[in-house]
Amino acid sequence: MSETTEKHLFVGSYTGYEPGQLPWVGSKQPGEGILSFLFNSSDGSITPNGKVIKQDSPTWLEVHPNGQFLIATHELSHHTGVDEGVGFITAYKIQPDGDLVAISTQSTGGRGNTCATFDRTGCFLLVTRYWEGGISVLPFDPDTGIIGKVTAKPDHSGTGPDPVRQSMPHPHGIIGDPKTDLVYATDLGTDQVHQYILDTKTGELEPHGNIKLTSGSGPRGIKFHPSLRVAYVNCELDGTVEVCDVDDDKGLVPVQKVSCYPKDFVARDHPENYGRSEYWGAEGCLSPNGAFYYYICRVHQSIAIFNVGESDGKLTFSSRCSLANSSNARNLSMDPSGKFLLVASQDANQVECFRIDQKTGALELTDSQHAPCAADIAVI
Repeated sequence: MSETTEKHLFVGSYTGYEPGQLPWVGSKQPGEGILSFLFNSSDGSITPNGKVIKQDSPTWLEVHPNGQFLIATHELSHHTGVDEGVGFITAYKIQPDGDLVAISTQSTGGRGNTCATFDRTGCFLLVTRYWEGGISVLPFDPDTGIIGKVTAKPDHSGTGPDPVRQSMPHPHGIIGDPKTDLVYATDLGTDQVHQYILDTKTGELEPHGNIKLTSGSGPRGIKFHPSLRVAYVNCELDGTVEVCDVDDDKGLVPVQKVSCYPKDFVARDHPENYGRSEYWGAEGCLSPNGAFYYYICRVHQSIAIFNVGESDGKLTFSSRCSLANSSNARNLSMDPSGKFLLVASQDANQVECFRIDQKTGALELTDSQHAPCAADIAVI
């Protein structure tokens, strides 16, 4: 296999729970930490290499823009007896052979670190604290991989109409604007995107207004188009995507809302709906060229595929691809080449790889491998 096609694939997981202890996890096989595979970006094959990095619930993996470091959250929860205010994030140095060397672990100041991303400078980590209802900012040294202590830790307020899922704020996703110093935190509990301005010298945050989305939608994550000033907010509770124009000064401006589940599908009382909501959507992502958008429809166990408008970024439904039985996939990631989509099918204990039709965006399964309670994927 040539150097250009062999890549390293890392799969994070939920660890340290008894079956049924985490109400949103159907897998009866807890993970051990970060699993390592070899990935062939020519044919989409995945090969286990037997390497495991032991870590508590690394459910979100993020590669630094310089490609030298892998960031892993520790998604801790009161369900397993973790006290309020306890949370961590770890930075690993990626070795040429794919080994991970732990460089730094730092407190985030709270549980439920469901997402960690970098600001546009690559010098600050942006982290959610789902169970405490807030977010945190931590300095990051891109030369050494050292994570500094928290510089900002705002808490959110408010509720939503769903009494089970929206009784308090629950920031689930966070991202920095690729063009400005705006930071966006998607709050599933309040149906809002909280906007901040990041001071890239001090790491402090200044509130910059909240964007109210559809009541009961439960915004989960956000992705930016690679060339257009357009962002896509994947909403968990109503199974939709909100397409937003991005204003450099004001932030997000919602312009389109699309449904991702089949019209006749009822998720509410389905036995695999551990989200206990009307729908139970998960993450979404764009192809590297911005031509296609993909959204995980948990419970229906499928991925909804959309064409992206070349000039306005709006979405048009194109097709649908089935996932593994009982998948309830949590996250999905693109191979950097844009040829393959990789999916962490959490409750099916699998990582699945799909070839992308470059003309239509349609998906074709190329390989799947066992990965207990797979939660997220990173490809280097």
